[in-house]
Amino acid sequence: MSAPSPDLDRFVERLTELDLDPELLREDPTGERWLPRSLRQLVTHDPACRQELAEFVEMELALLDVHEPSDVFFTRQVMDRLPTLEAVDDRRRNWILASAYALAIGVAYLLLGPLLSSGELTSWVEPVHHWYHAHAVEAGGMWMVLLLAACALALVPAGGDRRADA
Repeated sequence: MSAPSPDLDRFVERLTELDLDPELLREDPTGERWLPRSLRQLVTHDPACRQELAEFVEMELALLDVHEPSDVFFTRQVMDRLPTLEAVDDRRRNWILASAYALAIGVAYLLLGPLLSSGELTSWVEPVHHWYHAHAVEAGGMWMVLLLAACALALVPAGGDRRADA
């Protein structure tokens, strides 16, 4: 195997220094329009330079045609780098939330109070009570444990870190 010629080394070096538009490479892969005159002369006289030019164009187009997948965490990274905006301080927000919860509990008590005291609610719960005594007691209470676990999983909110983005 012979060592590369100085012309080939110089050709590759100057070729890699060119800043080329991908559309120009696609339209003219032979370099007739974009290749400088001195490099074009080397391509016409030296088959090694001609082969190097073909490989260069192929590699450049392969590199330029790669579409990077979008970063799914980009928005989160940008939001994490932004300064935090405190429109309402934590104490005031907690008072607002506590007041809203107290109001909701009061309204629920006013609406459900007559229903709870009338005994009508027991007629709604009675079928579940009979089913429990018919099935769960026979299985040693396992059904009740499973029922309570399912209810707890359905009622407990998921996710611990809730963050309000402004």
